[in-house]
Amino acid sequence: MRISLEWLNEYIDVSREEVLEKLPKLGFDIDDNGPVFPINGPIVIGKIEKVEKHPNAEKLVICTVNIGSEHRTILTADVSVQTGKYVYVALEGAKLANGVEIQKREMRGIFSEGMLCSLEELGLEEKSEHVYTTDEELPLGEDVIRLLGLSDWYIEMEITPNRPDCLSYFGVTRELSAGLKRTPRFPIPSVKAAGNSKVDIEIKTDGCWRYTARVINNVKVKPSPMWLQKRLIASGLRPINNIVDITNYVMLETGHPVHAFDLSKLAGRIVVKDANPGEKMLLLDGKTYEFSGGEVLITDGEKLLALGGIMGGEESGISETTTDVLLEVAMFDPVRIRRTSRKLSVSSDSSYRFERGVDFDDALYVIERLSELIQKLADGEPSAEIVDVWKKKLQQKVIFVPKHFPKKVIGIEVKHIGEYIEPLGFEVEETKDGYQVYVPSFRYFDVSIPEDIMEEVGRIHGYDNIHAEPPRMLAIEKGRSQIQKLRYELKQLLTSFGFNEANTLSFTSSKLIEKFEINGKGLPVSNPIISDFDTMRPSILYGLLESLSYNYKRQIKDIRLFEIGKIFNLKNGKPFEEEALAFVATGRESVNDYTDKRNVSFYTFKGVIDEILLRFGIKAQFEKYSKKGFIPTRCALIKTHGKDIGFIGMLEPEIADKLYDVKDEIYVAEIYLEKIYESAKTQKTYKAIPQFPYIRRDVSYLIPIGQEIAGILEIYKSNPLVEEVGIDDIYRQVGEGYYSVTIYAKFRHPERTLSDEEVDIAIEDIKKQIKEKFEVNPRF
Repeated sequence: MRISLEWLNEYIDVSREEVLEKLPKLGFDIDDNGPVFPINGPIVIGKIEKVEKHPNAEKLVICTVNIGSEHRTILTADVSVQTGKYVYVALEGAKLANGVEIQKREMRGIFSEGMLCSLEELGLEEKSEHVYTTDEELPLGEDVIRLLGLSDWYIEMEITPNRPDCLSYFGVTRELSAGLKRTPRFPIPSVKAAGNSKVDIEIKTDGCWRYTARVINNVKVKPSPMWLQKRLIASGLRPINNIVDITNYVMLETGHPVHAFDLSKLAGRIVVKDANPGEKMLLLDGKTYEFSGGEVLITDGEKLLALGGIMGGEESGISETTTDVLLEVAMFDPVRIRRTSRKLSVSSDSSYRFERGVDFDDALYVIERLSELIQKLADGEPSAEIVDVWKKKLQQKVIFVPKHFPKKVIGIEVKHIGEYIEPLGFEVEETKDGYQVYVPSFRYFDVSIPEDIMEEVGRIHGYDNIHAEPPRMLAIEKGRSQIQKLRYELKQLLTSFGFNEANTLSFTSSKLIEKFEINGKGLPVSNPIISDFDTMRPSILYGLLESLSYNYKRQIKDIRLFEIGKIFNLKNGKPFEEEALAFVATGRESVNDYTDKRNVSFYTFKGVIDEILLRFGIKAQFEKYSKKGFIPTRCALIKTHGKDIGFIGMLEPEIADKLYDVKDEIYVAEIYLEKIYESAKTQKTYKAIPQFPYIRRDVSYLIPIGQEIAGILEIYKSNPLVEEVGIDDIYRQVGEGYYSVTIYAKFRHPERTLSDEEVDIAIEDIKKQIKEKFEVNPRF
């Protein structure tokens, strides 16, 4: 439902900020909002004082335009403009609805100092043939945006299927009235009826529950006034003519779809019946539909006029020659309308509302409102006779709500539930033990049990104002299992590294797997709900990368996500599942430290995995790994006890760009947790703080490019005196084919202080082993 803020303020005083803040709290998501007319000034009123032919172009004319403070020379291709006409002038710096920005420019040797606007360029018309001109005297130099009221704002609401009442301005007004505690202003129709023209109504189908009709004579079909056209445009509809526009206006206002027939094209009566197999009708969308039987049709007993609740027929519609109109306000069976709409693959604003259920008791109000507007805007003469025929009468629902229910269901004490729900249209009578709640007719299909009433009380009270209380449960369980504890610790650890937990779907696309296979083909789904989710995921990374892409495309460039979940594959021809941990990241290393210019890297991820392995007491090795879709020099296999437990890597830039629309480096990791759970040491071991100092030695080695350093570090670790070893520095510009790696080692004896001589002997022995095994010499 797209609403206009200006139109909404006719019924309730409310600001844009209040609407955007309150509606989500009432349960209505805001999909989008923005200016209805995307134009910016300066656009002013001008008067053409002189029109000359362009000396160098037959299809251009030169206009001298008075804009109040000065005269401007403006060129236009509309040669029909005339002296003395008032026009809308876009000056340099203005931006029009079609995205054009006005600049002073030369056209065949003469500079144009602006542009004469059509209604299309202001966003007021779908297609304009000429510059807009008028003889009406207007204030020169006046701001057109202010004068025409083109500063309106639209708000696109997401309405759930159970709330068709909010597919209307009245419905949204009621919600805001209750939420903001303000009094709404609903119009009361006033019609001067004359004559007793009428048509006979006969309902021959159970698909139509009520049919209300009125004749209006002597209408004048013409364009709608500007205020009406603007409101329809702001609500997403295209103005057509005043009669059709009024029916759309009232539908948006009340939420009840209506229709207008050209009375001269009818045989004097209305017969609502079921379609016969093979019957055909040309509808207003220009298509001919053949019916299979059971569709609800509006006829005059001789010919088909409309497909009930969905769309009118082309041959009975309003035209420029129409003088007499028959108004229809009907109530159809929602199930029948939905079934027909799906079967014929035809949908409309009317069917969208009817298939969800409209107000069954507002027909007389709606037809009076229609009559009032047609009388005012089309000079129509409404008949005093309103024909109202019922086929099926619905009874108002009455629901008893015990007084203890608010506390029991939503945890709040209330003095009287009427203060919450009466602004929504409910009527409440208090009894000794509770409340008798009379459900309004526009909520007939939505509210049926006491819990529904409590939902309304909770919404208006505000879910964020309800105090959370933990459920009272007997402590009969033993708490978390060992695996649950390890899983929880993993989540806490990833969170401490700045990762946000994600929960993605367990499905992915087989087409995506074909393009980018991470860990097998997954399990095919025999009857997928959506074609893009036709495979049970073989890797959690598919979902995480989609989430990363979604955020990246919305200007969130520093992203860290993780997820623990199940992955699925085939093993020996049979389906199996296992638990995995996956995490992805892109962007800066330290988001909140502007002095830190580093980005996430391979070593960021290796550090996270090292910490996980250290926390669980698992020793693992990182081995060079070549995997399709990943950079070879930035990809490693993780192994423990000779078994693969996962990998880390950087996506190839081409895959990151083409599949996920990410231009920066993306690093990923996936660890298969079954082996982690099996090998984890939950019993912590402690040792005394060393009593004796360590001695550090740094040695720089000349390492051939491409040689792994892990073996060299293992030689250090094999020495019993080495307590800690690591890389201190890498210098890459040492000769051809070599780089210098500085390795540090800390030597310590647990029972005494080492001498320099002992450390020297140890370091020399290490150098010797490195030379013999890897032919690597110290740099100095």
